[in-house]
Order: sequence, then structure tokens, then C-alpha cells
Amino acid sequence: MSENFKDNQGNYAFDQDLLEKAFAEARKIYKERGFQRRMGFGKAPAITTVDMAKAWMSDGHPFTCNNNDEICANTLKVLEAARESGVPIFHTTTGFVGKEQWDLPRWDEKIPLHTLDIDSEWMDIDPKLKPRSEEPVIHKKFASNFFGTHLAQTLNKLGVDTLIVMGATASACVRHTVMDSTGYGFKTIVPEGTIGDRVPGVVEWNLFDMDAKFADVLPVNEVVDYLNGIDDNVYNSNKSQQLKQMT
Repeated sequence: MSENFKDNQGNYAFDQDLLEKAFAEARKIYKERGFQRRMGFGKAPAITTVDMAKAWMSDGHPFTCNNNDEICANTLKVLEAARESGVPIFHTTTGFVGKEQWDLPRWDEKIPLHTLDIDSEWMDIDPKLKPRSEEPVIHKKFASNFFGTHLAQTLNKLGVDTLIVMGATASACVRHTVMDSTGYGFKTIVPEGTIGDRVPGVVEWNLFDMDAKFADVLPVNEVVDYLNGIDDNVYNSNKSQQLKQMT
């Protein structure tokens, strides 16, 4: 690898200053053309984490993300505010069943999905998030939290109008979840510092692009303040029963 792509410690890196300069110029172009408008917050939010199982958020797996401790710490701030206010939380993880893994999609021809054994401890939601038993864990087979799952229907039945998305990875599962969230009609929020990936620059670029086109990317403290002001009476009255059915 060229020395131009290494930091002072010899690690793979990129030029953050150059990237910020490129973003600054790109923002001017987008704003002139009517992009990067704000969706804002709705009255009834929910949270979905994307692949924040151990395989992504702990070290030692092919899917491990960089800076996972920091990502989980920031995500936990948002989750704790949501729990305090009674905001529904839906976790997801990607995993496949049995020795033959008949449910394995063609995507495995590109990335090592076969390493994601649904019965492995790697598929447990990372304990750094302090997951609760009443928080459903949806097992998905492809990138988006919505693809082939019942998440959209459940959110609609609860009366949710805003979805906060956190997790991994910026370039694939988070991005596809964000795009589908907006496509299903939810205001979509991505808290900064809660998104992971594996190589430098990928998070920064994807957050910039999602903020321009599909979601509001906001500081964690702003999202926490919003959640602190939620009254769980905004949800349909059968929220508890629905969540229990999904666990």
C-alpha cells in the first residue's frame, strides 16, 4: 500500500482535511440545487439498530467495525434516553441457519455471510448496548432492516412517524435501511458517532451523502434532547402487546 495512505503509525488512513474541503464545496452545490433540506422530528419516534451484534461491534470477526467501543458508547446514550421515555426499540442482526445454510443469499458470493451462524454468540446484540428482553431482535437475511421483515408494518401499527437509525455498516446495511425508511414514509434521523464501518472514509462519505438525500444526520446530544421530550402516550394503545409478540 502506498505510504500516502498511511498515518504516522503506519495504519491505513485517509486525508480528513481534503475530504472536508471536498464536502464543503459539494454542500454549496447541493444547497444551490435544493438538496440537504431538513426533515425534522416527528411526534412518535422509534429506534432501530442495524447489525449491532457482537460480530460487528466486538473485535475478532470478519465483520468487525472500527471504533466499535466508541460507536456503542454513543449509541447507548440514545438508547437510554429512548428507554427512559418509553420509545420503542427494534434491534436487527443478520444470520443464517444450520450447517447447509439454505437461507444464505447470493450476496455471500461477494462477502463472507456464511460466517454469520444465527446460533452463534457472535449474533447476540452486543452487551455494550445493554439490550433489554422486551426489545425485539429481528433476524434479517439481506442489507436493509426492512427487506423481507415485518418492521415497516409494525412501526405503522404503532403510529411511528420518525425512525432513528444506528449501527453498521455505513456503506451497506445502514445506508439501505435509511433509504427504505424514507421510502416507507418515516422521517429518518441518523445520530453522528453511532455508525460503523471497516475502512477509513466510508462513514464520513456515506453520512454526508445520506444527509444530502435521505435523512437528517444530527449530533447525538440533539437526538437525546428530542427523545427526552417524548411522551409514550403518542403511540397506539396496544404498543406493549405488539412488542411482546415480537420478542
